Amino acid sequence: MLSKTFFFMIIFSFISAVFTGNVGTVALEFSNALSDAVSLCISLCGMMCFWSGLMNVLKDAGVLGFLSKLIKPVIKLIYGKKASEGENIDNLSASFAANFLGLGNASLPLGIRAVKGFEKDNKSSSASDSTVMFCVLATVPFQLIPSTLIALRTKYESINPYDVVPYIWICSVVIILFAVVTCKVLSRFWRNNV
Repeated sequence: MLSKTFFFMIIFSFISAVFTGNVGTVALEFSNALSDAVSLCISLCGMMCFWSGLMNVLKDAGVLGFLSKLIKPVIKLIYGKKASEGENIDNLSASFAANFLGLGNASLPLGIRAVKGFEKDNKSSSASDSTVMFCVLATVPFQLIPSTLIALRTKYESINPYDVVPYIWICSVVIILFAVVTCKVLSRFWRNNV
């Protein structure tokens, strides 16, 4: 769906440029955007390599396992009894710990394993409540170190790229609380009325 949207945006821009006589301007901006995109990817790559390497060091040092143990009670409270069974809680804890450290790429495989565990005994054609809750919270994770945003702010020469971090923490907590309450309320309402 996203690729179709971008395709139509590009076609619409080109057609608009032809009718308004701005083909040269669009072509120039297109080539500038390509150069900027490559430059941005290279600058982000360095930051992501650093944090991914740090994540591996923290994992080998046992910090990730320690964080997983710390957040297990919270996961049991949010997801219920099913999440605390077997590998599900380990995968969820590790996934949230990775997101906490700002490493969404590292949390993805763990999250997929957790969702497979949730859906293993699901006889319904719709996703289980635990799967829905996981997807919502994976979309708005709390990050101690928002590494991608810091990398972007550094690339674009922010005077203090870290000054937004406390505001991100506040917004994340509010959004997470709202998401959990909304999922719980809608889950109870939906399951009772289906």
